[in-house]
Amino acid sequence: MKKFSIFLLALCVFWGCNKDEISQDPNVLEGTYRTNAFLDPLCIAITDDNQLPSLQITKKSDGTFDLLRTNYIPQISTQKLEGVTAQTTAKGYELYYGQTKIGSYQDDRWYDDKKDKEVTSKVLSVSHSEPTKGLYFSYFGVKK
Repeated sequence: MKKFSIFLLALCVFWGCNKDEISQDPNVLEGTYRTNAFLDPLCIAITDDNQLPSLQITKKSDGTFDLLRTNYIPQISTQKLEGVTAQTTAKGYELYYGQTKIGSYQDDRWYDDKKDKEVTSKVLSVSHSEPTKGLYFSYFGVKK
């Protein structure tokens, strides 16, 4: 019985320490996102799913989020938007950069080309530009 109790304790400690993974839970903002030509018409000419842009959202210790967009065409490049805040709404989240609303993460209808049908799920839409700084950041997608 003592060995079994030690095993359970070790299992609980291991399970509790495994919180570093990024959640793919649709009710949690952080995670990895994918897109398609129906969500982002700028991707209509990309036929290989592995070359579609992806987005990684990570939550920092101060409660803000970092958004990292990875483009694969014409070459691999990344864009990062740091310090994004999220406000919870009845439908999901609203995203802000400073005092400016730049997007949302909420239920919406979209066409899933992999399932070949229209589905309803949480959709992320982000769009922010600062032409004087040469910053143009946009992404429309769903959790992987």
